[in-house]
Amino acid sequence: WRSMYFAVQSLPAEQRQALELAYYQGMSQSEIAEALGLPLGTVKSRLRAAMESLRREWRKDDPQ
Repeated sequence: WRSMYFAVQSLPAEQRQALELAYYQGMSQSEIAEALGLPLGTVKSRLRAAMESLRREWRKDDPQ
């Protein structure tokens, strides 16, 4: 869990904010867009980029 925490903290602020609202606050993408005053497409792009970054980090740390 520590490595996940540090991986999330290493994300750009915009991606981290969207990810935290989605996964820690349980907000939908539409709710995030409304709360942040952003287009829905921007929120989707930020969440997708954040998840891709986290996947890369996990694969990098995978001993396989």
